[in-house]
Amino acid sequence: MASVFDYLDWRGDITFGEVSLGEVDSLILSAICYVDFEGIVPSGFGEKPITLINAARSYLRAHKGEKVYIGAILPPAILTLLAKAAKTQRCGGIRLIGYINNIDKETQTQFCALSFLLDDGSLYVAYRGTDDTLVGWKENFNMSFMEVVPAQLAAVDYLDSASKLTEGNIIVGGHSKGGNLAVYATVKCSAETNEKIIKSYSNDGPGFSKTFIEGEDYQRTKHKIKTLIPQSSVVGLLLEHEETYEVVKSNEVGLMQHDPFSWEVLGGGFIKMDSITEESRSIDQKLKAWLSEMDPKQREEFVDAVYETLSATNATTLTDINTDKIKLIKAWGNLSDENKAIVTKSIKLLLKESTRKKKN
Repeated sequence: MASVFDYLDWRGDITFGEVSLGEVDSLILSAICYVDFEGIVPSGFGEKPITLINAARSYLRAHKGEKVYIGAILPPAILTLLAKAAKTQRCGGIRLIGYINNIDKETQTQFCALSFLLDDGSLYVAYRGTDDTLVGWKENFNMSFMEVVPAQLAAVDYLDSASKLTEGNIIVGGHSKGGNLAVYATVKCSAETNEKIIKSYSNDGPGFSKTFIEGEDYQRTKHKIKTLIPQSSVVGLLLEHEETYEVVKSNEVGLMQHDPFSWEVLGGGFIKMDSITEESRSIDQKLKAWLSEMDPKQREEFVDAVYETLSATNATTLTDINTDKIKLIKAWGNLSDENKAIVTKSIKLLLKESTRKKKN
């Protein structure tokens, strides 16, 4: 079945001036945001943008002859997508500006964003999802007990700054955590910026707290939000969603459906399903029941204990841990009895919920 690569073959010779940006284009640009453009795409909005084709050439030239590894959880097809999109008339001339990649262990922040100036005068602002860093995963889990995480605040500031690049339409988007950041920034940006935004795409991005989605800002803005999740979504169903989401058909199974390259395309959009699978619904119910068993303080203690275990290995990425599992075992052995108890209790609660659902 057709993928985003087939979409580029089909629509690659048509400019955005002829056919405006759609949901498949949004996913493509969100995926390109995972590429490390440090030193290639200007970070300042006042600097001269670089076209996608020139940015791709610079990136691929810098890594010529290397086997580029972009992390344990990111599909290597991202680099194939970069090269293919850059060669098309539709995407090659897109101008890139404002590449920001901030990883801060002290504030537990993983934030990356990139702006795309399209040939129809519109602006696409993309936010990167969770990368390979432990800090990024810690910030993700912090969402389970914090109303606001640093990356969300950074996303708002970034969007308000980027909005000054155009008087035309703005589209915002991201994949995974990037989708959450796109929605948060859309909801919390200035009134002037919000007026320009015509669509905000969350591609299998987690939701928010009930307080957030019941708030006036969200309620006023939710008609601009488009949430897409695969039929066996796990990430995209985390926390709360009030907006109507659309279910996309994927050619993968289970968690692998989070991979954007598995989403099936037909014409200018994704193939849609009537609903998520029973397996996805069951996992979502178990996770929500598990979280409800713990108050915010207990969630924080659990997340901190797990992070302490992983950090004790001196690893900074999931790749580091994956290549030396012995260190992880040793780190668990050196963990305090209190933190071991917190992790063990939390896992028992999850297993209890799993058993309960099976009986039902």
